[in-house]
Amino acid sequence: MPQGSKILIVEDEMIISMEIKQKLKEMGYDVVAQAITGESAIQKAGEKKPDLVLMDIRLKGEMDGITAAKRIIELYNIPIIFLTAHSDKATLERAIAVSPSGYLLKPFKERELMTNIEMSLHKHRIKQRVHEEKHPEAQSDLSKKVITIPLPVVIFSNEMNILEMNQPAVEMIGFSKNEIIGKPAETYFKTQEIIVGDEKNYEAGLQFILPDQVSLKHKDGSYIPVNLKGGFILRDGKILPECLMVVDKAESESIDPSNLGPQIIRHMMALTNVLKLPAFVIDKGLMLTGRNPLFDELARKAGISEYMLKRPLYETPKFSFFGDMQDLQEIFRSGDMEKRIRKYNFGDVVKFIEFIRIPLKKDGVTTHIATIMDDVTNEKHALYEAEKTRNDYAQLYSSLENIRSISAELRTPLQDLLIKLSDGMTLEKGYALDISNKISDLMTRFDAAWVTYAEHKDQMNKGQKT
Repeated sequence: MPQGSKILIVEDEMIISMEIKQKLKEMGYDVVAQAITGESAIQKAGEKKPDLVLMDIRLKGEMDGITAAKRIIELYNIPIIFLTAHSDKATLERAIAVSPSGYLLKPFKERELMTNIEMSLHKHRIKQRVHEEKHPEAQSDLSKKVITIPLPVVIFSNEMNILEMNQPAVEMIGFSKNEIIGKPAETYFKTQEIIVGDEKNYEAGLQFILPDQVSLKHKDGSYIPVNLKGGFILRDGKILPECLMVVDKAESESIDPSNLGPQIIRHMMALTNVLKLPAFVIDKGLMLTGRNPLFDELARKAGISEYMLKRPLYETPKFSFFGDMQDLQEIFRSGDMEKRIRKYNFGDVVKFIEFIRIPLKKDGVTTHIATIMDDVTNEKHALYEAEKTRNDYAQLYSSLENIRSISAELRTPLQDLLIKLSDGMTLEKGYALDISNKISDLMTRFDAAWVTYAEHKDQMNKGQKT
């Protein structure tokens, strides 16, 4: 039996997804998440780090399973098994180009599913082992971390030769990784100055200096404007001779007429900042196209770096703090404004944040979504207290009604007894015992009702004092 391998299911038919989940659990696998869109699949792959992904090719939304699988493999090197009811040549060719670990046609049998999963996991482990043997330097703890970073990252030696770079950096530069590793930085980076400190400088605490903007040489001979940020590599508190650069494309000041006017977004962000409301704007590609400083502050508290904010939201695992990808995509489809309150626990403090999603449209089509966040904790607490007060009064009224009801019941046997006594009638033994028990029972209930009333009143008085 499988030993709890972690699996992510990507299937837009929830009934089918739940059936697969049940089968996997019975086989002994751990289903760590389920997704129905390509974007949410990438997000959950980054969050959950599964051992394998079962990916339906036809998904709801703009991104299909093949595109999502390609991105997951590039970002996280996780094996993919495609699940599909379609076996046409074009789909098969696209799927094969991604180099999946398996391909299952629906409907499939449990034995087929388990066999594919185990073979895929086994092949992936062997590939990793072979890669480690061929490239031991690439399997250092640092290199493993660099591979998972969604931004372009380059590692240089102290002599400024390129030691390692991740897939986003390879894609940006256009050359293959084998063409780049070991080459001098100046071969690909066009810049005025790169200052590298020696060991004495390290011990003296001098900082590594990099230019703010440089150009990165592309394979076609052109140069791409980039922003370059660097730092030392630390291991066990010691500075290693390598240095690390994070590369990002330089922001362009040109205005794309097909996009929403940048001025409108800037004005909206400025206004929300004056109102002290965190806000951000995304486009259809789920990229941030605007945000204010209050949002930046919240993002930092949520553990989302500046680098992450320049990637699509579905590649930023912690962005789920600000909303669900599927909800955002639904607003793009419907074009309807949405208000939703989410509850957050910050240690012992509970906060309620209202998310106001405003579709921004061009020619009737939603091109962007502006999200404004409002802390409604005080309002929620006020509503809670008002509801609590209503409930307290309702309980007090109910206990008084109970006292009145018992009093009415008590009146009947007492009046009957008084009439018999006033008429000088002799009370039969059975009657006397019966009416005595009835009055005693009612008095017990009456006392209990008064105790309940007193408790409710005491609780209300304590609540009003606090």
